[in-house]
Amino acid sequence: MSPIWVVLCIVLIIVVLLLLGRSKGRSRTVMMKPFRWPSEQPPAALGVPAGHPARSAAERLESGLGIDFEGRIKDRVLKNSPNMGDDEWNWTWFELKRYFLMCAIMKGVPMYSGKVDAVWHEMLMFTREYEGFCSKLCGVMIHHAPHGPNDAPEQGERAWFDWVYGELFTQAPASGRLWGSFYRAKLPESRLKTLAELEAGELREKWFNANVFSSFQDLSETADYLIHRAKSQLRSAGQDAPGTSSWRGGYDPMLGGTGMLAGLLVINSVTSSDSEFIRHMDEAQTEEQRQSNDSGVFIPPVCGSGSDHSGSDHSGGDGGGSDSGSSCSGGSSSCGGGGCSSS
Repeated sequence: MSPIWVVLCIVLIIVVLLLLGRSKGRSRTVMMKPFRWPSEQPPAALGVPAGHPARSAAERLESGLGIDFEGRIKDRVLKNSPNMGDDEWNWTWFELKRYFLMCAIMKGVPMYSGKVDAVWHEMLMFTREYEGFCSKLCGVMIHHAPHGPNDAPEQGERAWFDWVYGELFTQAPASGRLWGSFYRAKLPESRLKTLAELEAGELREKWFNANVFSSFQDLSETADYLIHRAKSQLRSAGQDAPGTSSWRGGYDPMLGGTGMLAGLLVINSVTSSDSEFIRHMDEAQTEEQRQSNDSGVFIPPVCGSGSDHSGSDHSGGDGGGSDSGSSCSGGSSSCGGGGCSSS
């Protein structure tokens, strides 16, 4: 080979290496771009729309947590997380309150967020205030306990969490950041079959905190509403879902801004294959919704509580990672039995 060709080959190799280096540098820059917590204040009543059957319960929950109580909890949290800014605190505290509302309505709500769980831990240090808050919200304690090493996981917990969350709350800009990506797991056939075949009263006893409903009419009406919604969505997907709840109507989820993606979760769980599910859910969302719902990380339940991973995506990233890392001190909580308990 002539000297000129050797020189040309060397130059070409150098150019290619420089281009590859720039490309990797840009990728690293994108992947390491820090996440910025939204600066706006979280919505009132936890983002439960006016007219929604859970609205009064959300307002009761908010009124049971005064500024002074919040401030003392925040002080304890900041001792362990001194770099947490006000915006991050506001949204983490907001999502914990959303979690408590879910626990007041449902049995066995898994905890998916290490950050949210850490705030819950500090809140538990104020025993008297915490007990008073729980009593006002649902009449009994919401206990916190870890899952045991031999606890059998139930499939579909993450998909069920996503569905209930989407039926209760309007869009929030930091949800996926704290809970992990939403709408990545299908509802398994076993849960869809149970939803379709059981009567409303049986579903109330199986999955809802029926023991507190006689004292809290808004929680009871919310359970009826959720059962009505689930069965209606199954029928939209072509499933036979006999039985009706005592829900009387009076709230339009399309006008309130809740339930659209949750409904598509049910429909796509019935009609989409595992390989199609995530694509169909992504296509149904706006860019704003995808940014709010996607952390780039699919978070399984903490400490062995299990999840159905059908169609789940464990890859990707949002450039800043996820703050939803699970904590083994977490678990699932409910107001079942004689009092709120973890399972």
